[in-house]
This record gives sequence, structure tokens and C-alpha cells, in this order.
Amino acid sequence: MPHRTRRFRLGLAYLTGLRLVINTAARFVEFFLPAIARGLSVPLERAGDLISIRWAAGLPTPLAMTALSRGRPRRTLIGLGLGLFAAGALVTAATSVYVGAVVGFIMMGVAKPLFDVSAQAYLADRVPYEKRGRVIGIFELTWAGGLLIGAPLAGWMIRSSGWQSPFWLLGGTVALGAMLMGRLLDRDTGDVHGASGRLRLDRPSGAFLVVAGLYATAAQLMFVVIGAWLEDSFGLSLLEAGGIAVLIGVAELAGEGVTAGFADHVGKRRSVYAGIAIAAVGFALFAVVHGSLVGGVAAAMVAYFGFELAIVSGVPYASEMHPHARARFLAWMVVGWAVGRTLGSALGPRLYLASGIAAAALVAAALNLVAVAVLAWGGVPENAIEQRSVPDSAEN
Repeated sequence: MPHRTRRFRLGLAYLTGLRLVINTAARFVEFFLPAIARGLSVPLERAGDLISIRWAAGLPTPLAMTALSRGRPRRTLIGLGLGLFAAGALVTAATSVYVGAVVGFIMMGVAKPLFDVSAQAYLADRVPYEKRGRVIGIFELTWAGGLLIGAPLAGWMIRSSGWQSPFWLLGGTVALGAMLMGRLLDRDTGDVHGASGRLRLDRPSGAFLVVAGLYATAAQLMFVVIGAWLEDSFGLSLLEAGGIAVLIGVAELAGEGVTAGFADHVGKRRSVYAGIAIAAVGFALFAVVHGSLVGGVAAAMVAYFGFELAIVSGVPYASEMHPHARARFLAWMVVGWAVGRTLGSALGPRLYLASGIAAAALVAAALNLVAVAVLAWGGVPENAIEQRSVPDSAEN
């Protein structure tokens, strides 16, 4: 089987490493938003709009995948995403002004889902559904890794060299990785690169897209204001805030690790349910204990453990909802996330400034409860998903 070969493992390691770099760019910006706002000489709300713009730029992903994937291998689309991301990061760093950051963030916002979806589809093509939770879970460890590794490094770099310095490093690293793709990533073959299929959303898949948008909104509206909460309520420095980011990253890593280790055994859909419910509890607890640094951070860790369990379990679950249009449905899932993150990035700072961190936490908890209800209404049993599976084959 392809997923057992040495060549596949090399490709998985290559894609995972590059996604760690790309996710680092996504994660450190949110956590150090106040510092970036000061560097750009804009209010916190306008800095938050940068993140909204970045996520909104991913909304055309299904159209892009439809237009670009016809007759093109996954590897070509992966390379396109890498090149566009590197250019966006370097434009952001080189211009050092708000308008330049807008342009760079748009480029990175288009590039990230293009890379993510193409890489997820590349892996899903080569791994049977019953083993896919483990492989996708490994790939998704990079979201927490971006916070664990990226946030402390970015905090140190911003403090010593300015807010632009992390973008120089990340953009250059991805550019180098793109140059090495031909040596490290296996080509598609007829076994995994089938004919294009048509995507028709049904009730389960449509409901899942709504669920993805809801839990992404909840997580994002809280994450974009955690840095401001730490600074305003407890006076933490950039390096101290980076330390808190590490703790949240550990919780996220645990959620991703649970997915990799257990989702294939207990069922991806059950894991999504559990993750959303845990996140709701964590955000509700945060609203109660936010006056305490230890209590607030502990509650946030619970919430983001649940969020990662839900989001990482959701990728392999979604990858077999429309196996003959796999990349296109995964692209729509990314749209659900992008809509949620766009709304959350815009809503979070405004809600925080108007009503405080507790109000934001309660809204996040409520959104997760709604997501549980929608998933229950539109979900399908795990065995029904498995019956849709097509062995070792998928569309572009």
C-alpha cells in the first residue's frame, strides 16, 4: 500500500515540515496582535482586520481548486501554494506598512488553503479511510507546533528585530522548501490521480460545513484577543505571552495527538462530537475564571484541546464524504473554516473592547453548542461514510 512505502513517509515528512512553517505564520500573528498593531501604527481593530482579510482571501478556494486542478497533479498545486505563500510573507516584511501588509496577507491567505487542501488530498489519495485518521493527525500536528515553536521564536524576534523579522524567516524557509519539492515529493500516478468528479452537497455534508464554520468562529474570536487579555489584565511581556502560547500549544498538541492515536478506533464523527463539546465547556469555564491568570489559561487549554480534537478529526471524516470529489469538498471545508475565522477575527477585538473577555468566551461557548446541534441534525453514521469510500483513488 502506498502509505507504507519509504517514499510516502518521506513525502509526509516534507509536507508536514512545510506546513509547520506556514502554520507558524498563521499562529504568531494572532498571539502578538498588539505588538504588530503598534509596529504598523494602527489600532487593535485594524490589526484584527488583517487577520480577517487573510482568512477571507481563502474563500475562493473551491473555485480555485476547480479551475486549477483539471489535468494538473496535486504536486503542481502544492508548489503553487508554497510559492504564493513565500511571496506574501516577503512582501509583508519588505513593505513594513499597513497597505503592504494587506497585500501580503491576501497572498498568504490564498496560498495557505491551496497548499493545505492539495496536501490533504495528496495524502488521502494514498491512505485507506480506516487508517486515514492517523496520517492526517500527524500532518495536523503542525497547527499546535506552529504555536509551540513559532510563538516563542516570534516573540523573541519581534522584541529584538521588529515585527517584520518573523516574516523574513518564514518566507525564505518556504521558498527554499518549494525548490526542493521535485526531489522530496512523489509524483501522482494513475492509481491516485483519477478523473474529475462532480460535487453535489447533501444534507450531511452541508451540515458539516456549517459546523466547521461555527467552531472555527468560536475558536478564532477568542484567540485573537487572548494576547490583549494577557497584556491588559496581567501586564505580561512579549516573552511571557509567548510562554502562555506554549501552554495552549501543548493543549492543542494533545488534541491532535488523541486524534492521531484514537480517532480511527473510536470513529472520526464521535471524535468531532467530543471535541466540540469539550471546547464549549472550556470557553464557558473561561468566562467564569478569567480574572485569574492560572484559571484562565487552564480553561483556554481545555477549550483548545477540544477544538483541535474536533478540527483534526473532521478532516479525515470530511475526506470521504465525497470521495470522487475529494479535493473540492475539502476546499469547501476550508471555506467553512475561513468564513468562521474571518468572522471571528473581526468580531473578537470588537467584542473584547465593547464587553470584555468574558462576553467573548460566552459567545464562543454558545457557538460550539449550536455546532453540536447541527452535527446531530445532519450527521451520518461512520459506517455510512466508510461505504462511500473509493479504494486508493480520488479526483483532482
